[in-house]
Amino acid sequence: MFRRRTIRAASAILAVALLTACGSTDSGSSGSGTPNTEATLRMGWTTGSQTLDPHMAISEIVAFRFGLNMIYDRLFTVKSDATVEGMLVQNNSYSEDGLALVLDLREDATFRDGSPVNGEVVKANLDRARTLDSPSVKSRMKPVVDVTVTGPYQVTLALAQPTDVVPFILAEMAGFIMHPDLIAGGNPAVETNGSGAYSVESFAPGERLVIVRDRTDYWDADAAKIARIEYQTIPDPQAFTNAMAGGQIDLGLFVPGTVAALEGRKGLVTVDIPSGSGVELFLNRNIAPLDDVRVRQAINYAYNREEIVKALFPGSEARYQYSRSGLPGYDASLEGFYDFDPEKAEKLLVEAGHPDGIDLGKVIVVSAVTPGVADVLQEQFAKVGIKITPIVKDGLEGPQSFSRGEASAMVQVSTMGTTFTAGSDYRWGPRTNPAGVTPEYQKLLADATDPRRSPDERAASAVALNRYLVEEAWGAPVTWSTAPWVMSEKVGNFSAEMDYARTIGPFDPRYLTVG
Repeated sequence: MFRRRTIRAASAILAVALLTACGSTDSGSSGSGTPNTEATLRMGWTTGSQTLDPHMAISEIVAFRFGLNMIYDRLFTVKSDATVEGMLVQNNSYSEDGLALVLDLREDATFRDGSPVNGEVVKANLDRARTLDSPSVKSRMKPVVDVTVTGPYQVTLALAQPTDVVPFILAEMAGFIMHPDLIAGGNPAVETNGSGAYSVESFAPGERLVIVRDRTDYWDADAAKIARIEYQTIPDPQAFTNAMAGGQIDLGLFVPGTVAALEGRKGLVTVDIPSGSGVELFLNRNIAPLDDVRVRQAINYAYNREEIVKALFPGSEARYQYSRSGLPGYDASLEGFYDFDPEKAEKLLVEAGHPDGIDLGKVIVVSAVTPGVADVLQEQFAKVGIKITPIVKDGLEGPQSFSRGEASAMVQVSTMGTTFTAGSDYRWGPRTNPAGVTPEYQKLLADATDPRRSPDERAASAVALNRYLVEEAWGAPVTWSTAPWVMSEKVGNFSAEMDYARTIGPFDPRYLTVG
């Protein structure tokens, strides 16, 4: 029988409901039968990683989902409530002036040749991450200006300014640790050597990755209960659905508009996870007339979020701000801030000197976005005199094209990052948006991340930063995604409590089982 499990967020508490014929409750997928440690798990994705080098990832989310997190241990991990926790790091502390971050490493992590993951190894990796000319990781590592080995299992990071975001950055690709021999003389793009429980059996860039558990001495005894994991790329939505329905894949992330086709399929379970990702219209504030805040505000009033969510994202939530309920930075008073008001949109356009409306020209629509979103936006915008010309691009080329300033706007799946403040510079900086940031933004972010301030003070500044972004209409958010993950009933331990599940969305499968 098909069972649908729905997990919703209410403040900081996860309310978990299992919708079945009997109305019983559960926290996610529990799997059927005793876990089979010799089993294979087959995962399907719409986009696959082009490289095995974590520091050269074009999309960190894609690289994470496409198996690198099972090959390489990382320094930190991010829990489902957006708090950071050590993985290879056991303890961390800041200096009194906030300009040094000391990392004490666990001493039981090793590579396959028995060599330890010590301070020298971590320094070699972090120096590479912050200096290698890379698509993303180098810019993420800008807060770190130097790395010093200060003990056999200790490194000290010198920071450009006091900031608490570095552990979150080191829970991303920058914190994935490779064997120093691979760095010195190997080819990390197609070779791997990590302290994780899995190694690569085969890799076809962008298409397929197969990893196998090949060690019994892995330091985390509760992890890696699956013998073999196959990742395959299926970019076509219908083919993706067919693969799940036909049993070619065991686990996949769907969108609400396509998951309904799988209802009633025997042996399948759906777990709905409210994540920190969703659909948004990115706005290039460098381009007129989007350099006028009144125009950006008019755009935000011109579309009906609630209607779009109801029609295209059932089970999801309308999005009015840049942090979700229950996560840092969220401000309840911002809900409904831009309620649908076409008359107000028209008035703002007139005030901005555009009584006959505006033409935004080319607007990139990333192919991974739920079909129909751009059509609805185009129709609703037209009613208040805003014209757009949608241009579809894939999940890698679309964001790159927008970041180069080749379009006025982009309809894309966006994320709040590992946490709201840690993701802000990536989200708003030139790596993603050619408009970049402002001094006001930089001051608010600095206040929200200064480790010398109290947690309450930083939390208040994070809320203030969120409000600034909303009031200045730096973007036009549409929906928070309640992501439907469909899986075989044999898959166990999948829930909203997994690391990263409610922030950047790429769940960490290290504790999954297959029955």
